[in-house]
Amino acid sequence: MNQFKTISVWLLMVTSLADASSIFTVTNRQLFLNETLFNVQGICYSPTPIGMAGNTPPYGDLFTTTYSHLWERDFPNLRNMGANVIRNYGWTIGADHTAFLDQAYNAGEQPLYVLVNRWVNPSTDWNNTQAINALITEWEAIAEECKNHPAIMGFLIGNEANVQNGNGYNSGFWSAMNQIASAVKNKAPNKLVSIAITDALDQVNLFDSILPDVDFWSLQVYRGHSFGSLFSEYATRSSKPLIITEFGYDSFDGRKNTEYSRQAALPADAMENLWLEIEENAAITSGGCVFEYADEWWKAGSSYSQNTSSQWSGPFIDGEANEEWWGMFEIADNGSEPDQLTPRAMYYRLASMWNPPTAPDLLYSEENDQQPHFLLSRPHHLRDQHIEISFSTNLVDWSTISAQDSSNQLTSTASSIQITQVETNQQIQLSVTHLRDSTSTLFLSHVITNGTFDSKTTTGWQTTGTIATLLEEDTPNFLYDEVIHALQLNGNGNYSVPSAHQTIPAQPGDEFLFYGDIKGGPSIPSDNTFGVFKIVFQDAQGNDLAPASVSFGTLVGGAYPGAESSPICNYVNADQWINSSAQAVAPENTATASFFILNVDQSPSTFYYDSITVFKVATSPELQDASYFRIMNTGQTIDFDRPELKF
Repeated sequence: MNQFKTISVWLLMVTSLADASSIFTVTNRQLFLNETLFNVQGICYSPTPIGMAGNTPPYGDLFTTTYSHLWERDFPNLRNMGANVIRNYGWTIGADHTAFLDQAYNAGEQPLYVLVNRWVNPSTDWNNTQAINALITEWEAIAEECKNHPAIMGFLIGNEANVQNGNGYNSGFWSAMNQIASAVKNKAPNKLVSIAITDALDQVNLFDSILPDVDFWSLQVYRGHSFGSLFSEYATRSSKPLIITEFGYDSFDGRKNTEYSRQAALPADAMENLWLEIEENAAITSGGCVFEYADEWWKAGSSYSQNTSSQWSGPFIDGEANEEWWGMFEIADNGSEPDQLTPRAMYYRLASMWNPPTAPDLLYSEENDQQPHFLLSRPHHLRDQHIEISFSTNLVDWSTISAQDSSNQLTSTASSIQITQVETNQQIQLSVTHLRDSTSTLFLSHVITNGTFDSKTTTGWQTTGTIATLLEEDTPNFLYDEVIHALQLNGNGNYSVPSAHQTIPAQPGDEFLFYGDIKGGPSIPSDNTFGVFKIVFQDAQGNDLAPASVSFGTLVGGAYPGAESSPICNYVNADQWINSSAQAVAPENTATASFFILNVDQSPSTFYYDSITVFKVATSPELQDASYFRIMNTGQTIDFDRPELKF
């Protein structure tokens, strides 16, 4: 009778939105929501306030009305960034989570689906039927409570219990997990269930076949800024869907004992690469949950101060992980109000990737003193979505008049166009003015592709000599900390001159500016070994031509004429990034222009190249009253035919 009374208290039904339906199913390696393919863009959500610890009451259950001020603060951020799943770390049986789930579901408008997680004692005796039945009873109560709420995606049993007490290699542990999963599925057949474990592919291989009631594998993976061979290896071990329920990159640089610069840009770069790998492997994985929403100060010391010590070693740039620095938001004490949140670069980066390209709002267009002007506005959280502005006089031929740099500042590449950008916490305003009285019409247009190698391929480049490979490289001594994808050219010596180049049509009088960054290895021989860029013009028969003039760099004649960049990268500046450039004008009889990346290797050597840019320097087509302006956002064209943008 006492047991019945206890269970009856646990069976607190969440029914406020029972008329709505969220049916999650699995087919092969894919997840479906109401028969529509579903991919997880998830966030690990444990918004522990300063002064509170997750290992004391309420044990991570911040999802009752006592803590509603936290979700009211956070849910707008999560929706703005495009998240569709939140994974928690605590769930008190019998507590009322109705308001939390209602707000998460948001009446079906940008819902945040919840993966309910509750700790399982890893010291449980997995051969003890009574102990296992007690766990089954707990999880049945959770499933009964949540099964009808449309915000519920499913359930994660435990958190990394496989790495303790030899559980991961104990068949009794896995048998118990499947019994719990089976009980949950019986109570909540329209929801998903899994076991949150570490990056343990050998255990997946050993026990996959005895987990028929587990819908997907839930792996928590920390491999630095790449998943490496995770997906291909996983595919050989299980046919179940895969969700990476924890992955991330902490924002504290142990080498410098401070946070990474530029709002922790290096972890954002790492996250961008990790998410691209998830997208590239959509046939194997159904997404993941980024760890985590906000810093938690209780994990490595006093919950009233942020600890900077390393808690474990890992494959990160600084070789260590700092438990209190994983948040996309840093936190600060805010007195009696909820902790103040400040977004890091990772928040903006994920928002740019998880949201579709969004058209800026046209606030107004006008003509002041015969200077056409328009004002655009876009949400600040989408600052990393790249904007490009072009103009045309006929809606057919377009010329780009803007460039967006690494700090997301939009600037004009045409001197007769003035672009100013103003940012607030809510929006970015772009003011574009055509200066009709401008005396100069100098204009720059991009002519090559894949100059940053962010695709991790040499797409667009022809390579010769020693095979060009890619290196994921850190640049701590360059302009800023960044994880980059740089072209790597390995020279065998004896002037094998490995190279990469792109070629475009050109004609006499065309002028090109070619620049980028070069880095040599830690030891470059002090002979004629160096990295350099080179502009080469050719006629229709493929003969090399000397440039008509060179305004930057070095004019080279003889058997291999062209314009070489300056400075070159050699032993004088070994193991450091330098910026090198060349600018040259095409001579008579020019038919093509080629842009070479070279490793001139008298001796064996390795050089890295990144941020390659080639501009054609030209006179801008005349901007007339009949000019149209077009806006591109991350590759999508918008607003090109709106009469408000025609001057």
